[in-house]
Amino acid sequence: MKPVPIALATFGSALLLAVAPAASAQAATGTFRYVNAYSKLPVTLTNPADGTCIATTAFGAVTNSTNRDATLYPSPACQGEPLGTLAPNGTANLAFASIMLTVPPGPPS
Repeated sequence: MKPVPIALATFGSALLLAVAPAASAQAATGTFRYVNAYSKLPVTLTNPADGTCIATTAFGAVTNSTNRDATLYPSPACQGEPLGTLAPNGTANLAFASIMLTVPPGPPS
């Protein structure tokens, strides 16, 4: 078997990348706001990623102005029993250590 020339292999890889469909990351649309427990300053997450655990140090007012459910956890790794889920356009006043945004369930069929 003949080795493939490096230039041809590079061209083939570049061509594959050019015609392959781009993978799109899913993200919430909107903002998620909370107050940092240590600095007492407001924090705004704009279009946060779906299904990704986001560690926080939140205490106080929380506003979910996204199109996703925000599940709030007491641990920084989205583990343990959730404190609750904040629906799109929901508000709360509590402390939590991490959040995960997910698509709200659709209506039953």
